[in-house]
Amino acid sequence: MAVSEEIKTAPLVLDKNDIWRASHAEKMSYPEEGNNYCFAVEDNSFWFKHRNDVILTLTQRFKFAKNFADVGGGNGFQVKFLSEKYPEKQIFLIEPGYAGCLNAKKRGVKEAYNIFFQEFPFAEKQINAVGLFDVIEHIENDKAFLTSLAQYLPSGSHIYITVPAHQWLWSEVDDESGHYRRYNLEMFDKLAKDCGLEYTYGSYIFSYLPPIMGVLRAIPFRLAKLFGKTRKNTLDAEFDNHTPSKLATAIFDKIHSWELAQLRKSKMSFGASCAVVLTKR
Repeated sequence: MAVSEEIKTAPLVLDKNDIWRASHAEKMSYPEEGNNYCFAVEDNSFWFKHRNDVILTLTQRFKFAKNFADVGGGNGFQVKFLSEKYPEKQIFLIEPGYAGCLNAKKRGVKEAYNIFFQEFPFAEKQINAVGLFDVIEHIENDKAFLTSLAQYLPSGSHIYITVPAHQWLWSEVDDESGHYRRYNLEMFDKLAKDCGLEYTYGSYIFSYLPPIMGVLRAIPFRLAKLFGKTRKNTLDAEFDNHTPSKLATAIFDKIHSWELAQLRKSKMSFGASCAVVLTKR
């Protein structure tokens, strides 16, 4: 997203909700439904819990020395979690959707910035680690986005990324979520080179989900398109997907523990999402 020089230099002000905003904030327009929906499911979702555990594992394996900014961090679910795990560091939320920042404050997030990342004082806040957790699939030009972001980081900084994997798993959920693409690890190897970054690590996660997503989402989606029908995903259905039965949750937890053990020492070659670490040279 292009941000003018005037906006980049606009002063930041702390509003009545203890959220940092730019003086031009009233000009920003973002749909808020996605953040509010996620806020309703995050705390009880097996998927969001495991993604947080994956994030923690990556940050422990590929350590960051100073402070951390979660760009496009939504409702602060990751920020709150990382703040508890790294109490000696400052963890900042950068989220252009105001509803997300409000939800983050409800969670107890201390530092919430309702701005574009180009407006954030990276150097002043001593940021040398950035999270992009299910963010760049929403950005049409991911190369330009990552190249621009890297300019604000010192050499040796890590960028931790999660994204949905495999284009063959595309379904109406991707359409309705505003995704431009699903990724594979080979794409990140090329993307890192194009952005002048080092491809430090990449693995798949959620190893058991591709068959489930294929049967319940991707195949019905393709069949519906073939016969000229439209499948409409509903928020209620997605909510149910994030809160499976106790038996399914127990099985998933066992698999998640195995996955985390793999990520601590190696990587996985199959899964419904990618977990990647890029490093600025």
